[in-house]
Amino acid sequence: MNLENFGYTIWKYSNGESQEEVNYIPDKPKGIGNEETLSYDYVKIEDLEKKLVELVEKVAWRLRKEEMKASVVNVHLKTKDFVNISHQKKLSSRTDTTQDILNTAKELLREMYDGTPIRLIGVRVDGLEDKEQFQMSIFDEDDNKKDKRIDDTLDKLKAKYGYNIVSRATNLKKKEPNTND
Repeated sequence: MNLENFGYTIWKYSNGESQEEVNYIPDKPKGIGNEETLSYDYVKIEDLEKKLVELVEKVAWRLRKEEMKASVVNVHLKTKDFVNISHQKKLSSRTDTTQDILNTAKELLREMYDGTPIRLIGVRVDGLEDKEQFQMSIFDEDDNKKDKRIDDTLDKLKAKYGYNIVSRATNLKKKEPNTND
């Protein structure tokens, strides 16, 4: 190919004029996270933990959807004065169960929260690995079979009826008592 034809070919490519088939293979994520800017300043750790449950459920669901497991959990807070606080922990073994991630996230939240009003909360998992490449340790316990069954059932319901069809009971709002009775 001479230089003039090559220049014309590059010009065509840069202008999106090509007859070649595009083969796009998306990369697996290196981390999965979710965060939420809160509608008001949260000061009670119980309220932050409830919000954390919602975020962890979404992150764990996306992790299982990608057919991956995580080895690191990170919790991120932003104060009302825009100060960022973040803690992370490496897990003893990779996981994709909501309960494992939630337990670690709550532990991190309790470690770093000092009562300062919070305006943003987030959770992220890193150190991702394909489920197929996951090698179980002989020391891993099988105690989380129940958690895995719960996650599998919830994932199937969400796939069939939509993500918001079910949620954990901790996220349900208490019904106000009727004072007219």
